[in-house]
Amino acid sequence: MAGLSLVIFASIFISPQTIWLSGILALMTPVVLLVNTFLLIYLIFRKSSLLVYPLGVCAIGLIFLSRTFALYNPPAVKEQLSVLSYNVRVFNVYSHLNNDFIQSKKTLAWVANREEDVKCFQEFYVKPGDEIFGTLKTLSRQHPYYHFEPIHTNTDGAQFGMAIFSKFPIIHRGSLQVSKKSTNNILYVDIVNELDTVRIYNVHLESMSIDEQRLANSNRETISRNLKQLFSQLKHGFVQRAMQIDNLCAHLEGSPYPVILAGDLNDMPYSYSYQKLKKYLHSSFENGGNGFGFTFNGRLFFLRIDNQFYSEGVTLGKFETHNQVKHTDHFPISAEYSLE
Repeated sequence: MAGLSLVIFASIFISPQTIWLSGILALMTPVVLLVNTFLLIYLIFRKSSLLVYPLGVCAIGLIFLSRTFALYNPPAVKEQLSVLSYNVRVFNVYSHLNNDFIQSKKTLAWVANREEDVKCFQEFYVKPGDEIFGTLKTLSRQHPYYHFEPIHTNTDGAQFGMAIFSKFPIIHRGSLQVSKKSTNNILYVDIVNELDTVRIYNVHLESMSIDEQRLANSNRETISRNLKQLFSQLKHGFVQRAMQIDNLCAHLEGSPYPVILAGDLNDMPYSYSYQKLKKYLHSSFENGGNGFGFTFNGRLFFLRIDNQFYSEGVTLGKFETHNQVKHTDHFPISAEYSLE
């Protein structure tokens, strides 16, 4: 059990491009920690010398504690830059997500009224000239500088992609084309806040593609087929995200400015993607969040897949998960930073 636990812990360092099963093993990290904790308690009561094995595993597993639960009150800092990140699910434009576009209006009103200096949106949607979905016009009233990169345009002229809005001037912009899908991409902008320049990344990695409804409604006849399809989708996602995160890290390593990264990783804190980012950046949740910080609004409520990170040269003020905002299948996250 101890040996298997250590193999699972080590899987976060192995790229799924090399061994795709490492992605599956990494997902088992919380289960392994729970099992070893109960095993340790049991062996303590049994006064067995075997307790050294789960004790050692739990000691090593402490590195995952801060990724799972945050209990920290960050020091007050002079806020110079605040960042909002939100997967807006194309502003609930589809009829099955809406009743007379009520949810669309609520979602757009919430993001438009936020005061953050920079807003990063995943699964962005705009239909130029539309009263409700003229989102570029609506959001640019308070944030006149923006970078929107459409990946797909439908027959009605509506565009799907990602966007970054800023109150401060954008002096450079670009993207890393990481997927042919209309919802996955990586944007970046360099913004000038007074005399400081900082690079902002907006990230949306390959989706997990888990059909919650199908899994919930599985029966004896369909469970085998559904599980087979699930594993196939997970394998594809693990490999694609590993490739995307490697490209991202290679790019941010060459940034001439301090970095703030925000977005939907579609990966858990116990993953190759998260571990690779922590090699270069600090986690805003770990250093300034509270509680579990779950960001997925669905049946799989225990997922924290939306994150913000920051580099040296940036100091975190506070981090917040807005779990009371239930307009889409993700909760928004925001953070305040100061620049050294």
